[in-house]
Amino acid sequence: MTIKNLLNPKKIIMKRLTLFTCLTLAVIIGYSQKRPLSRRAILKAEVVDSSQRVQFGYLAAVADSGVVILNTQVVFDQSLANAQLNTINYKNLQEVTIRKKGSIGNGIVVGSIAGFAVGALIGAATYKPCDCYFDLGQQGQTISVGILGAIAGGVAGGIIGGQAKKTFIIGGDRNKFRKMKENVLDMTYWRK
Repeated sequence: MTIKNLLNPKKIIMKRLTLFTCLTLAVIIGYSQKRPLSRRAILKAEVVDSSQRVQFGYLAAVADSGVVILNTQVVFDQSLANAQLNTINYKNLQEVTIRKKGSIGNGIVVGSIAGFAVGALIGAATYKPCDCYFDLGQQGQTISVGILGAIAGGVAGGIIGGQAKKTFIIGGDRNKFRKMKENVLDMTYWRK
């Protein structure tokens, strides 16, 4: 190799770019192996204990021995499982109902977008010109039927989002509690 090739600015830039890319990939791979990536989920919980008392709150964590429920809004964080907070032992749990915060709003948004798309397609496909006073043209009919579809889709999405919850019947059984814990962790962490 000649000195001219070693001092070529294009080769120097390519070597630096290659080194930067390799180091970046090494950091990303190393960080991703530390712990599962959180989805930053806020979970509303309704807990019925063995004395049929109902407690509402936010699910902070699921420990090996019970659930951690707080009255203030908190992002689910499994590292809080060992904290001495309001932990309800699994032996005292009869039923746990969990719903993601914002599921109704997400349902309305998704339903509205889907309803508008379907409504606009129907409006465009069914347009026939007429000599009447209310002929909006093809674009007008497409948009107006799309808006009607968005309203209907938003209502349907809100109803479906409001029903999106998981209920776990524990009854003090450790195996049922473990299954609930696995489900909650699947809801809150990205798994490989």
